[in-house]
Amino acid sequence: MRAVICGDTHIGAVFGLGRPNGRGGNTRVDDYEATLNSIIDYTISSNADIFIQTGDLFEHRDPSPQHMKIVDKALKKLSNANIATFVIMGNHDYKKSGPEFTSAITSLAACEYPNVRMLLKPEVIEVCNSKNEKVNLLLLPYRDKRMYDGSNIREQTKSFNEHIKSLVASVGGENPTIAVGHNFFFEGSYNDFGGSEVMATPGSFNGCDMAVMGHLHQFRVLQKRAPVCIYSGSMERSNFGDAKVDKYFIDYSFFDKKIKFCKSDIRELLDKTIDLSSCDFANISDSLSSALEAESFGDKIVRVKIIVDEKVLPAVDKQSIQK
Repeated sequence: MRAVICGDTHIGAVFGLGRPNGRGGNTRVDDYEATLNSIIDYTISSNADIFIQTGDLFEHRDPSPQHMKIVDKALKKLSNANIATFVIMGNHDYKKSGPEFTSAITSLAACEYPNVRMLLKPEVIEVCNSKNEKVNLLLLPYRDKRMYDGSNIREQTKSFNEHIKSLVASVGGENPTIAVGHNFFFEGSYNDFGGSEVMATPGSFNGCDMAVMGHLHQFRVLQKRAPVCIYSGSMERSNFGDAKVDKYFIDYSFFDKKIKFCKSDIRELLDKTIDLSSCDFANISDSLSSALEAESFGDKIVRVKIIVDEKVLPAVDKQSIQK
């Protein structure tokens, strides 16, 4: 049995990198939709049994109808392919209201699809495929520190990890077990990541074969021995700081414990500096044209910084450069 694990999708994120698409939407949202669907298409075509999304399904706590439609359409493909699909609440999906909380993910039409489940609270779920193979999923939606007893983050983190241990202990039988959640791993300091959130200690997952966390946007293997601990990273590059950062999704085989890191097919971000500060007025136009023609800008989101001497600015056609 296999599971595909997709990191934080953040449908609706733009960060100034998109433009109107002519259909009332944004080209950057189109990019995110294409990436999500490419991972779903891989899940279906490779005959995976399970699809898990690590939280932060949306960028905003109150997603637009357009963004909800994108997600519903994608999840419907998985349900129609009879793939057990699980979406867990992330901090971007989480809305606190007094002592209670809710999430927009429970308002999706996909909640009614036969093979899709949205999770707001931790749960252990047994999944059985058509071959009668059984595995356990320990799913941990985002946990706010206020959900746990304690007067400080250290005590609340301890309570959180006791909760994880109790969930692991509740797993019955000899089924392979993995955990997927949306909080940071504890790496030795309560000041990590601002020190305001409860964190999961890798040792709390002893008894699981693997623990995968969303929330951190950087893909990283934290621990290679069992339980293998991994940050899935975000699905997409969010800004030019990510220009050279590869994004991955995980293909996991339960019974032989093989982990495959699949590079996502995403639009390239190109951040380039062209230094023409030594060019004089007579040569700047030709030098600039040559420098731009030497680059490959096709199908990329591009930010170019061109350095010229102030004296040659009258010879620089900014509209031509943008074109």
